[in-house]
Amino acid sequence: MKRYNQQQVEELLAQQPEGTNTKFLKASHNLWIRFKNYDKNAPFVLEDTGVPVALVFITFSARSKYANLYEIVTLEGKEGCGYASEIYWDVMEEACLQGMQRLKMSCTPTSVTWHKKNGTIFWAVDPSGSLRVDQLIFRNKEAQLSHREFCLNHRLTALPPEKARQQFANEGPEDHGFGEKKLAKVMKAIEDVQPYWFRDSLSLAESTLEEFLG
Repeated sequence: MKRYNQQQVEELLAQQPEGTNTKFLKASHNLWIRFKNYDKNAPFVLEDTGVPVALVFITFSARSKYANLYEIVTLEGKEGCGYASEIYWDVMEEACLQGMQRLKMSCTPTSVTWHKKNGTIFWAVDPSGSLRVDQLIFRNKEAQLSHREFCLNHRLTALPPEKARQQFANEGPEDHGFGEKKLAKVMKAIEDVQPYWFRDSLSLAESTLEEFLG
């Protein structure tokens, strides 16, 4: 796994055929330029026999210990080979090595089943209709899945920090004024990630505190 600078990504983009994945790559590249992320958080790149096949755009915060995942992109024509999973877990291991403790991301309705297979817990809906994630990071898939299964019966263990809980409390599927079709897609995504839609557990910390103080 390597890291590409802005020029290398631009050269890679110039070689890509048109397609959905190329659009994702262009959007991620433009976002990285806009937020000036190339200097401190250059994207990770997976190569197969020297040929780039997938990229991850992610930031690491030494202050908050959060890894904030923006996009996983498999290059056009390289789908179906397991490259996305390979680079995802390579990056999660690197995040742990760099001291990151939690992962934050938003998963589009079309991607939630992939993320579900990789141990994700879902809490809320962002304004675009993606499902929000905030969870502990583990170095490999087996450990991540094991932790999630433990959390099914120990929901307090899964809870994100208070600031995130307060935000998520106001981000249910009904809170964004989605139209009928958009809401149907969001509700289908929530159905697809069961039993790992943990929204009903957001108030557990407050309830437990009240019981303790009472």
